[in-house]
Amino acid sequence: MQLTQQLHFPGELDEPCDQLTNLVERHAGRLLQEEYWSDDHLNASSDHTGQSYTYIRDDDIDCFEDTDEYLYSRFKRCIYHRVTHVLDAHTDEYEAFHFVCNTVKQRKIRRIGWRRLRTQLFEEDSPYIAWGVLEAVVEKLNRYYDRHGRFPAEYTELVETPEPNGTLPYAPDKGDYHIHNVSVEKGELVFTMNAPDSHSPESHYDWTEHIVRFPIHERFQAMVDRGEVKAPTLHTSSHGYTLDVPVDIPNQSVEMEDGRVLAVDLGVKKQATAVPVQHGHEDCGHEQTAPPSFIDHSSKDKLFRVKANAEGVNDRLAELRRQGKDHTEQFDHLLSEYRRTRRRERRLRHRVQHDVANELVRLAIHHGCEEIVFESLGQLENDSRGRTAWSISTWARGDLLDLVEYKAGLVGLGVETVNPWGTSRYCPRCGERGRTVKAPDDHTECRSGGHFHCSECGYECDRDVVGAVNVGRKHLDECKMEGANPAAYTATGNHASFPSYLTEKCDRSAGVQSATDTQQEQDVASGRQTHLSQYCSSSLTTKRREADSGGLHQNHGSNTREQLPSGSITQYVLARTTECS
Repeated sequence: MQLTQQLHFPGELDEPCDQLTNLVERHAGRLLQEEYWSDDHLNASSDHTGQSYTYIRDDDIDCFEDTDEYLYSRFKRCIYHRVTHVLDAHTDEYEAFHFVCNTVKQRKIRRIGWRRLRTQLFEEDSPYIAWGVLEAVVEKLNRYYDRHGRFPAEYTELVETPEPNGTLPYAPDKGDYHIHNVSVEKGELVFTMNAPDSHSPESHYDWTEHIVRFPIHERFQAMVDRGEVKAPTLHTSSHGYTLDVPVDIPNQSVEMEDGRVLAVDLGVKKQATAVPVQHGHEDCGHEQTAPPSFIDHSSKDKLFRVKANAEGVNDRLAELRRQGKDHTEQFDHLLSEYRRTRRRERRLRHRVQHDVANELVRLAIHHGCEEIVFESLGQLENDSRGRTAWSISTWARGDLLDLVEYKAGLVGLGVETVNPWGTSRYCPRCGERGRTVKAPDDHTECRSGGHFHCSECGYECDRDVVGAVNVGRKHLDECKMEGANPAAYTATGNHASFPSYLTEKCDRSAGVQSATDTQQEQDVASGRQTHLSQYCSSSLTTKRREADSGGLHQNHGSNTREQLPSGSITQYVLARTTECS
């Protein structure tokens, strides 16, 4: 697994970087335009194995036969790599295009067409397609239909040839004629770059070597000590030119239980509800091995406020435009404030997603899970109206799942998704269909309620906990929700405990905390949430719900946080490392 450090070039190297990126942009655009922007290549590149540049290098076509410029063979491989990256970036839309064309009639897609697409998308054998990608493809198809009165025969007829930027991936640069070199020496990263002196170099004498020294911090040095520095990528950024330097870190081994997964339900009031579930013993269905954990970020409400402020400023900008005052100083001032607020919103969202992803990976390690399982919420329709839909979009459709997959891979954990249909509608104990009610003491059915009640077996619980357990059941059985085996709580006793921050402040002796007093027994029966132990990690709060533990005893054992193995890179993975990720 790779961690990446960004380094910013000094301004005096802008000119040689310009020469390099100009060559990449020009030749990558030419190769796409002349040969590789076709459905055949899109399909073939998605099935290609091995390094990206070999897909084009092994082709029978000599892509540089008519080129008079002098280009190193290693530099040509970098261009091949860039072209293949462009093809790979369109793979999702390419698959969505064929899914739409094979599902609906070739006419403008309206209500009936959307209903057909939604129904087909939730079939068990349907390919995974993110709803946002599907929306983008349908919008393009409708525009094309308005102009031509038909659907295009191929995806590349729908989408014009992309114009790639000058991003230069050095990854395939190996051999005698290096066009770059990277080394770490005495607290500095030394980067050697071979760049042309003009936009059209005629010989190798027109290429000049430039040496740049970047100071590095302790965390990056620790990554280098434990891993291997790989070939970087040069690209433009808000800082000018930036070098992304990846470090290949060996996967860390953690103790796992076979067949145990951390099932996660993403929500609004709570960013995530996580429950460890595993295969049961013979004829016992499945088991929930520990009480649920609720992850709630303290910056969530702040993020909502910042978003509301940005929308308010945007409304004022719209009013000034209607009044014809978009050339005034007041408009410029508000526009600057709007951009500043949006940047703050992005930073907050990025921070929340990183913290939640870190905590989910930490919980999976703590409970000995081999996989983290989510609902595939990317396939749900995104109604952008309202706070709730926007919140789900923030936690579930953003980078959260990608971040969890990335961080989990560093410690050898897998990440899977399941179709979300039915996960909040079926009882995890008896498997019968239940209903969402207003409250534990009010069983009036309410579609937006936060409590679940099963009239067949009397089971009731927090709706998010039910969703999480059912996600685990559905994944373990690999079947539809109504066919999944039930999940029972494990027998009372010592379980993998969640270190409690509060226990350090409470005058309690270490050991097993009993949950059998009269009040708590009543709470278990009613599903009320009255006893929460908390773990505070910077701005992240994780709550354990004793009320829904079904009589589980919570073993606090040691009142210290989980200690990761000494010298393990895991401690760097689970820290919020914005500058390294």
